[in-house]
Amino acid sequence: MKQTRIFSSTLAFLSIFFLSANACKTPQKEVKSNQETIIKEEVVESPEVIEFTKAKEGFLNENLFQVAISSVLADSESRKSEANTIAEQKALNLLKTYSPPNLSEKGRKELREISKEGKLVDKNISLGGRYFFLYQIQKKDLKRLVTSQLE
Repeated sequence: MKQTRIFSSTLAFLSIFFLSANACKTPQKEVKSNQETIIKEEVVESPEVIEFTKAKEGFLNENLFQVAISSVLADSESRKSEANTIAEQKALNLLKTYSPPNLSEKGRKELREISKEGKLVDKNISLGGRYFFLYQIQKKDLKRLVTSQLE
């Protein structure tokens, strides 16, 4: 009789435990599914924005080098000026990765001059207050000059 009471008590305890555990899980699943619904919203970008945000940087061919930059300034002239300054520095840094590792002072100076020869391409594309630009340096045999002809 004592064993039956212990068995009944244990069975009752386990039943209550499992029912409580299942009751706690149900609301958590609903909250999780609600969060997943909110997270799954997607932003669709125009082809023009994708062109600038995913633009290839570096040498596009033997004669053309390109970097992508953006600006958040509202004034058009200030925006272009800032973009040009950033682009020249970014172009110089990227050009250095293509040049021989131990450039002379003359070679570094020539590389700086090359980085300033580019033109800013502005197709008036913006997204969320950010304006996108491409900076392109075009020069005959530019890739060969940078990779092997600098001192």
